[in-house]
Amino acid sequence: SKFYQAPPFCGAVLIPKGVADKLRGTPAPQPHTMFDADGLGGFLTEKEMPPCLQSWGEMLGQERRSNVGLALRWEAGLAGMEALSHVPDDVRIAAVDNWAGTVSNMVNGEDNLDAWCTERSIVSIRVQKGDGWLSMSELRDLYRWMSMDVSGLVPDATEDEKEALSQSTYIGQPVHVSDSHAIVRIALGVESLVSYLDDSNSTLQEDQAVVKKLAAIGKHFATLKDSGH
Repeated sequence: SKFYQAPPFCGAVLIPKGVADKLRGTPAPQPHTMFDADGLGGFLTEKEMPPCLQSWGEMLGQERRSNVGLALRWEAGLAGMEALSHVPDDVRIAAVDNWAGTVSNMVNGEDNLDAWCTERSIVSIRVQKGDGWLSMSELRDLYRWMSMDVSGLVPDATEDEKEALSQSTYIGQPVHVSDSHAIVRIALGVESLVSYLDDSNSTLQEDQAVVKKLAAIGKHFATLKDSGH
């Protein structure tokens, strides 16, 4: 549900063969009420159970009941997979690496931003405020401002900064990673990757707008905070 941009709670569990062999001969766990509609039965039916969990399926079995919500979420996820299925692995991997390196350089080109960690298609960023890094609570404010036009709240910003602050941009939610700072993320999902493969310049322009706004918010964080928005 992340890279392929499917709806939340769209996933699958891979069971190692050794574990599956043990489960195959094991009865369903107690208490059996855990399989009722108020428990697992509210999320799963016997149709989603693998052969090694037949005993669970028997507890969940309701022949006329189907997990329509999960099926629809998977349909959305499959659309993302299919959109990328024609791209050879080496081309896809090279594109992701190129994108991540370019965006990391964009981030590190700003005085008050740091590409703290780059992992595949996710660039994790810490934002400087004065002589320290923004905390989790402060990044929650930044996260909210990223989707708003806040250019009118910073009268002493330059024209370029006001342009950046006026854009509505979207990033990953902040994550607490250290006592000294938290991070926000720019991520490449399947839709962005398909767009990047088709027109890398346009995709990177969107990422540049995000980076410029992050830098402007970091620079003028105190003013934005004092505005009460």
